[in-house]
Amino acid sequence: MAARNNGHGRPSAARQVRRNRTIAIVVVLALVLGAFGFGYVLASGGNDIVPTPASIPASSSDSPTASPEPSESPSEEASESVSPAPSGDLLPDGRYFVYAKAVSEGAVGPELTFDLAYFLTDEAAQEAATAAGDEFVNGYYIVNDNPKLRTMPLSPDAIVRYVPEGTCCNLKAGDLDAWSAAVNGTAQTDYPNMDPTGWWIRVEGGEIVRIAQQWVP
Repeated sequence: MAARNNGHGRPSAARQVRRNRTIAIVVVLALVLGAFGFGYVLASGGNDIVPTPASIPASSSDSPTASPEPSESPSEEASESVSPAPSGDLLPDGRYFVYAKAVSEGAVGPELTFDLAYFLTDEAAQEAATAAGDEFVNGYYIVNDNPKLRTMPLSPDAIVRYVPEGTCCNLKAGDLDAWSAAVNGTAQTDYPNMDPTGWWIRVEGGEIVRIAQQWVP
């Protein structure tokens, strides 16, 4: 009669196969988990802090850049030429070269009446001078063919920079009231003669917020 296996003898062939499969699966899992953990340590340098999207700096194209303010050097004021202006009095935001004619009190505050001109440099200046039959000297040329006068609101907090009469050549902090008096000829000041002197005005939000003299030799 054949002997019965009661669990203490040699296991059957089918049970042995199942056991071997179980052991193989456990070994494979252990190797995979171990490799993953080791790879994570290498990738993170042992640090468990993982960067999140919020901690990644935005690209330069997503961040607005501020335009630099004009320097206090008059020569740098000359590096920019005004763009053509619309036919109306009000100018878009930007910097413009003008001749100041009068400061008056408007309906809502002070106003500046000015003659818009074009301060050209480099090749544009040379071409304009040649076209007009003038000599090109000192690296700049002023075009002022339109006699139209414009009037725009003048901020009461407008910043003024100028070169005091008889000095050269750096811009100094000025006073809006004194500058207005010089424009209107109502008080003696150390501002230069307004007739031949050009000024850069900065327009923001429909009013003039900055005035800087253009010094020329």
